Amino acid sequence: MSFPKQNFTTSTDGSGTYATSTGAVLKIESILGDKRIVEFKAFLTTLNQNFNSTWKSEEVYGRNDPIATFQGTKRVISLAWDVPAGSFAEAKDNLERTALLSQMLYPGYVAGVIARPPLVKVKFANLIKNSSNNEGLLGWIDSLSINPVLDMGMFSAGGEFFPKVINLSFNFNVLHQHDLGLDEKNQQRGGGAKFPF
Repeated sequence: MSFPKQNFTTSTDGSGTYATSTGAVLKIESILGDKRIVEFKAFLTTLNQNFNSTWKSEEVYGRNDPIATFQGTKRVISLAWDVPAGSFAEAKDNLERTALLSQMLYPGYVAGVIARPPLVKVKFANLIKNSSNNEGLLGWIDSLSINPVLDMGMFSAGGEFFPKVINLSFNFNVLHQHDLGLDEKNQQRGGGAKFPF
């Protein structure tokens, strides 16, 4: 399979031009070394960012409150978007992009053994980015869902079907690449000044 066109030239309704000119593009890049990048016009339907702090608490005799020790904070982004097509060519292109995204969830192998995990970088304007360098956030995708919106119909050609609208969603587990929190002078560390946006 060839790489999908990343300039949205199959878009006949102006949405590709709008997405490119405004930066409303969702970019997902595999870091396995093969430079696979897939981009979607960002028709976002869900964008949730959850920061979960983990604490270990210990009950102590004679003390009303437990002694709590901070362990770390995890960041998970839940993202869903629609991928509409205004033409047969765009529907075919969208299905190729979707296939490429699903392929990015598999690891790299050397001699039949997993050698590289399927990490990716995800970027959407200022809402999903590495605040220290404005590149994509590094992490891994779990639970990718690909749902053709059947009520919207499909294009068909040669016994193959191409959905007019595909709904995609996933959870993205962020790996922090720069220091966060405060230093001994109560100043933001690393890329913390603009974190997370």
